[in-house]
Amino acid sequence: MKLPAFSFAFLFAATMLHAQAPAGDGKARIIVDIKRVEVKEQQTPQFAVGNINDKRWRPKNWIEVDVEFDIKLPPEAGGRDGTFPAMQMNIYLALQHMTKDGKREVLQGTLDLINIPADGPCHALAYVSPATMKNIFQKNTVTASTDVQGWGVEVMIDGERRAQAASIGRDPWWEKQENFAIMSGMVLSKSKTPFAPLWGDYDVQVQPK
Repeated sequence: MKLPAFSFAFLFAATMLHAQAPAGDGKARIIVDIKRVEVKEQQTPQFAVGNINDKRWRPKNWIEVDVEFDIKLPPEAGGRDGTFPAMQMNIYLALQHMTKDGKREVLQGTLDLINIPADGPCHALAYVSPATMKNIFQKNTVTASTDVQGWGVEVMIDGERRAQAASIGRDPWWEKQENFAIMSGMVLSKSKTPFAPLWGDYDVQVQPK
């Protein structure tokens, strides 16, 4: 069943889930809680740099995904003072665009997050380039409110899903691949975009590839 065409305001009222594995070793008792997901546009940043011949260019819209989450570690892993070494975050963006065979196109990307602190809210940032969106929609200006229908986020630790969140429903809609055309690698980490030097320690580190 395809994602229904709900209004943007309703669609982006997320259902947030967190999961805790049964008690056992320290890693099994790690809790990841996805608190908030925001999908919006960010224009290409402009930097003032000396000693070069400047170019004339017009900033374009990137799609930005900002995921806020908490991680809770057991006392033997440091508790609130601890840092978790690594986990994966998969991000899915369902677009207002269908393939010729009637499947909804979904952009996907994976962030390899490292050195995740447990002492407060964390953020992960991901982006879709203007070139990717133009290739799909055949237009120069894109917006989250008109061109993105919904989103999904899941956190994986050692291949096991430990948390998920979706803009609609409680189930991971992206697993129903008979309804969707998944385009992997289209959601980029901040380090692969012009936003790389911005915002300091706002977002957690991503393992370079």
